[in-house]
Amino acid sequence: MSMIKTSDLRRLDVVNMEEGRYLGSVCDLDVDPDTGRVLALIVDRVTPFRFFWGQRHEDLEIPWRDVVVVGVDCVLVKNRTWQR
Repeated sequence: MSMIKTSDLRRLDVVNMEEGRYLGSVCDLDVDPDTGRVLALIVDRVTPFRFFWGQRHEDLEIPWRDVVVVGVDCVLVKNRTWQR
């Protein structure tokens, strides 16, 4: 198993591997302070904001158990109930 720094995860694209859908990019991690284990990826999702023809940013929390692969340029995740 190779190690990855948390700073290397920032701004990686997150893709749902079952649908091939882009979900956003990693903006933060939820880490257990006692163990140092990663609990979840926090993904910055850009969604259309229809009223003002702009965009709005929305956070999506993906549990670490749903992360399948962390690659050099993207993170692949399983489709679960956390998706809308």
